[in-house]
Amino acid sequence: AVWQAGEQWHCVKTCDPTLSVQQLEAAAVVLACGLFQDEHLNIVTDSIFVARLCLAMSGPGVSTSTAASMLEEALSSRQGTVSVIHVNSHNPVKGFFQIGNDKADAAAKGVWTLQEARQLHESLHIGAKALAKKCGISAADAKHVVATCPHCQK
Repeated sequence: AVWQAGEQWHCVKTCDPTLSVQQLEAAAVVLACGLFQDEHLNIVTDSIFVARLCLAMSGPGVSTSTAASMLEEALSSRQGTVSVIHVNSHNPVKGFFQIGNDKADAAAKGVWTLQEARQLHESLHIGAKALAKKCGISAADAKHVVATCPHCQK
């Protein structure tokens, strides 16, 4: 989660290899809801999944997925109001919302890369050296991904 207070940007990173990218996006919204419980909150996301799921919380028949449950609990426990704004990722036209989204993308870059490396390794089971080169992660991180793969440890 990334937010601006005055002129300063703040960032809190969450890395949980058991969560999908969508669940991590939802976790960032949950964190924001918890940090600013009593104030109006503008949440800007490039995740159409999270934006639509938050919008669906106001109606019946909401999904019972892990991400939906996390969001429902966070949104219903708030005192302040919430606006969820979807922006297209990597938009060349820079505005207030796009700048914040770019900051969030930059903060998440290393986190997403490691998760993507795990996903790539789980599908192809490539070695640490190739994984480091393909995903742009350190050799130590790549070795850790391979070492924690149950299939490769057989």
